[in-house]
Amino acid sequence: MSLRIRLAVFALLVMTIVASERTYSIVRLHMDNLAAAESHVTDLLERGVGQFSAAVSSAHAVLSTLAATPGTVPVDNALYTATPSDQTPSVPDPGMTPDAPSHCQALRPVLESSPSIASLTIVAPNGIVRCGTANGAVGLDLSTRDYFRIAMRGIPSLESVSVSYVTGTPSLYAAQPVIGENGDVVAVLVARIELSDLLPREFLSDLGPTAQVIIVDPAGALVMTYPDGLPVTARMDLSDTAPVARAMSRTRGTILAEGPDGVRLYAFTRLPATNLHLLVGVDEAIILKPVERATWSAGLMLLVLSGIILCTFWLAGERLIVAPVQALANRLVRFGRGETEEAPTAHLLITELQPLVVAFEHMAGELTRRESALRNANRRLNSLASLDPLTGIANRRSFDAALALQWNTATRLGMLMIDIDKFKAFNDHHGHQEGDHCIRLVAQTIASTIRSSDMVARVGGEEFAVLMPGATLAAATEVGQRLRRAIESLAIEHPTGVTGVVTVSIGCAACDPGPALAVGDLVAAADKALYEAKAAGRNEVRSAKTVGAGTADDARRAAEG
Repeated sequence: MSLRIRLAVFALLVMTIVASERTYSIVRLHMDNLAAAESHVTDLLERGVGQFSAAVSSAHAVLSTLAATPGTVPVDNALYTATPSDQTPSVPDPGMTPDAPSHCQALRPVLESSPSIASLTIVAPNGIVRCGTANGAVGLDLSTRDYFRIAMRGIPSLESVSVSYVTGTPSLYAAQPVIGENGDVVAVLVARIELSDLLPREFLSDLGPTAQVIIVDPAGALVMTYPDGLPVTARMDLSDTAPVARAMSRTRGTILAEGPDGVRLYAFTRLPATNLHLLVGVDEAIILKPVERATWSAGLMLLVLSGIILCTFWLAGERLIVAPVQALANRLVRFGRGETEEAPTAHLLITELQPLVVAFEHMAGELTRRESALRNANRRLNSLASLDPLTGIANRRSFDAALALQWNTATRLGMLMIDIDKFKAFNDHHGHQEGDHCIRLVAQTIASTIRSSDMVARVGGEEFAVLMPGATLAAATEVGQRLRRAIESLAIEHPTGVTGVVTVSIGCAACDPGPALAVGDLVAAADKALYEAKAAGRNEVRSAKTVGAGTADDARRAAEG
């Protein structure tokens, strides 16, 4: 072999090493930047979906609570479901649907405590708005709206974007049927959610000046865009653009394509419970700028060495290194999108890269399984955090949350505070195991005696509380007497008890929540009545005459004195 050939081979090896190192670095930089950008834009997308889900879940929770709260909706079907004899039943008659301003006034405090809801409306079964918090809503005909028709079948629904009759702007509508005593739908509660509340300005401003947010309907028409200065208009058809077309054909994923204002990396998904599509994009220039700088540096370095050798080695490096690595990168990207992997071509079959592919696929499967296990564990932990482990009923945390919600929605609220008489003496005599058994029996008896709409919780060692939406003081006292007799009839032996068996003392209180009262006033009144029952000799039921006029400490000091 001649020297020239040897030198050429040596130069080829050197240039191959240099070209390979530079090329590999550029490809890795491109992959790393693209992966980081995909992770970033996917995180922005998940935040947007989280904001949307939180707004919709909040609206459904408010509607469910209102529908389950007695007195929220007037059940006077005869007043507003009739139609004149000369009119077909399918045509609503606004004149047969009188206003109900008092019920709308009751909805306004709920609206103020629920920022995601723009307005609340009570709709009669004939489709006419009976009352609403928005001006001009009364008398509107909603009988043709899909969400109203679905709700009249007894099914809560969420309708995608519809133009509001009142504001003339696109909005989301959540509907909740109100079921009467005979099981029929007597009214429909409707919450309007404006698109601006789905993705609040605080969230949009956190995306940064280079980010873009687009929401399109099932036909690809623009519903919402951020920033507002984009070269697009409301209801503009974007179905022919690459990112929107990809979003409409898949549930979720990412794509690097040209959008309404330039090339961007987009992450897209379908918004839960709707047929809307959300796209979040970041500028391509920010992603590829480091790659471009590295490419120019490598090119200049290779040009200095030799133009001819550079071309030769560049082609060799492109064929032997860049093409297989790029093919592997494309394969991994397709794998991440969940696309079916086709059989690799001949130039992709590089033995050294096969373990990397196998390891990546194994890692992806393992991550998926661990993520599923973690979600299941989180659901179990959330359930345990809201229940008392000994009795299986609600704990103090759940009781406080329910009390706060009912205080803002119920027109009347009753409460019972229940304490097992001389429980310490029972524990000392029978032991802790029997004491725990006694607490479980008492909890089960209370839960089986109260109404299904009431809530019982263990709020202390041997102390329980019952929350009674819509109950008057007389009704609460009657339930308290029934509970006292039921627990005494268990005949659990208690040698030092009042009657020789386990008994309870019960304090009752009720009030109409209003600005003059606080949640603590109702709790304090029930607690005060409880200590009056204990002071009267135990195994008694006492009722608080007023709420807010005294505290439980007063009764406790009286009992101890």
